[in-house]
Amino acid sequence: MIRRRDFPLLGSFVVREVQGNIRGSNLGWIWLFVSPILLLLVYTLVFGFIFDARAPQDLDVPFIAWLSVALWPWLAFSDGILRASGGLVKHSAVLSKVPVPAILFPFSSHAAAFLLHLGGYVVILICLSLFGIKLTLAGLPYVFLLLLALYFFSLGLALVVATFQVWIRDVEVLLPTFLMLWFFLTPIIYAPELLPDAAQPWLALNPLTWWVGEIRAAVFEGKLFPDRLFFLLCLGSAAVLWSAVSVFQRLEPHFEDFL
Repeated sequence: MIRRRDFPLLGSFVVREVQGNIRGSNLGWIWLFVSPILLLLVYTLVFGFIFDARAPQDLDVPFIAWLSVALWPWLAFSDGILRASGGLVKHSAVLSKVPVPAILFPFSSHAAAFLLHLGGYVVILICLSLFGIKLTLAGLPYVFLLLLALYFFSLGLALVVATFQVWIRDVEVLLPTFLMLWFFLTPIIYAPELLPDAAQPWLALNPLTWWVGEIRAAVFEGKLFPDRLFFLLCLGSAAVLWSAVSVFQRLEPHFEDFL
């Protein structure tokens, strides 16, 4: 795993990844605020006006607010995995010449993506508040804890995918399609109760279903404190991350032969 002496190097890698995402943009850092607002306007147009979508009846909130609160955590989760998946292959030349811990590359790519979307999430929550949508601000600390657990779950999956991509380069092609399927299997753009009863047990097997539900409960229903479900999510995240790091460390000595 990452040693204490590697943290300054990891920090510089994360900063470089963040800067790489905005380099070449005329708006620079301003784009970090403009992009989420534009995306919010697009979803408002498509779902709010064209499809006339509605939030669950027991919640007195616009559909776009109900959607946005769950969408940005998903964007952080999926984009972190996507960006980290090619971290080892992308930096193969560096790994073959410089004694740098290989885990720093997928780790930094994942962290940068998560930080960028977290910044966008803050912008979205501020915009929703400015539009007069009632949010439970007291529930935001619980949302932060949920996002932290989601970060470690996503990081574990990202390390596994990055490891497999060293040997199976087709992972890069298949991963976006798999994540798109996962997106539609997660109740982000639809309410879980809209699905038939036969689909409910399958929906419960999707861990993102529980994350999305808990985030919405904190923001809209005022859920303030973690409960048993939260600790189960944390336990699952820890198990996934521990397993991923174990696999990564076991296979790391063979990376150079295939990169």
